[in-house]
Amino acid sequence: MIVEENNVTQQEPELTNNKGAAIALIVGCMKQAALPFKNASCQTDLNHPLSENSLTQIYVEQIGFQIKQYPIGVLNQYSDIFLRTKGVPDFYFYKMEEGATHEPLFVVESKRLTNSLPKSRKHEYVKGSNNNGGIERFKKEIHGNGLTECGMLGFVEKESFVFWLQKINTWITDLSTLMPDTWKTDENLTEIENKEIFMLLNSIAHRTSQQDICLHHLWINIQ
Repeated sequence: MIVEENNVTQQEPELTNNKGAAIALIVGCMKQAALPFKNASCQTDLNHPLSENSLTQIYVEQIGFQIKQYPIGVLNQYSDIFLRTKGVPDFYFYKMEEGATHEPLFVVESKRLTNSLPKSRKHEYVKGSNNNGGIERFKKEIHGNGLTECGMLGFVEKESFVFWLQKINTWITDLSTLMPDTWKTDENLTEIENKEIFMLLNSIAHRTSQQDICLHHLWINIQ
């Protein structure tokens, strides 16, 4: 059970005030949502193929089911009403409190991992053509402003987890040669947990005006 994995109980009143415990719970629930999400996304009555936004919507529904017993909510798209950062992450987790609103606990950017993207978007998980790459958004503080831990969700539509780990780390290594002032090899992803349905990875992203941000990457096999 998630509660046992993260050593957090429903009765703990300070859960959302303990960032470490809250993020451990969130990541645990994200993992638990992987299989229900895959089952839901494979429904025959859906209009396939599903877009990145559609996949994210289905996943948020399933993570909401996993986390509903805790004082943490999850919603699609976060507009920064505190720091006015322009970026809008695909979904976010927040402390639930009636009559009050809070900065997010954790924001997540979603990306498809597939060979079918056009050439202009093929490195999009890392870096985009207009400062819109997944990891790039956190590096440039377009996402995750004021946070020290955030997430990336990857929908693996083609190839294996190991294939994408090697591919993405090669892209980052190449960028560290082409843009050494911006990208570093220590930003490569590290495998944490590898299951048939998902892989969990960690990385850091260097930022200009804030400390490094830790990124928790969850990749889900939807093939």
